[in-house]
Amino acid sequence: MTASRIHEYLRDAPYPATREDLVDYAREAGAPDDILLALERLPERRYASPDLVTETIGMLM
Repeated sequence: MTASRIHEYLRDAPYPATREDLVDYAREAGAPDDILLALERLPERRYASPDLVTETIGMLM
């Protein structure tokens, strides 16, 4: 999974966004299960940008 794949599904998401907001948005955008699982593992907080989301996912892997 790459940052560009994650950004593909979160590109137009409204930020700041919670983990739940991001999962819901990605699901509606048709994200595959591996993207949804990665987003569901994010710590619960507000994310200011897709870059912060992918940085956090990278630290969790």
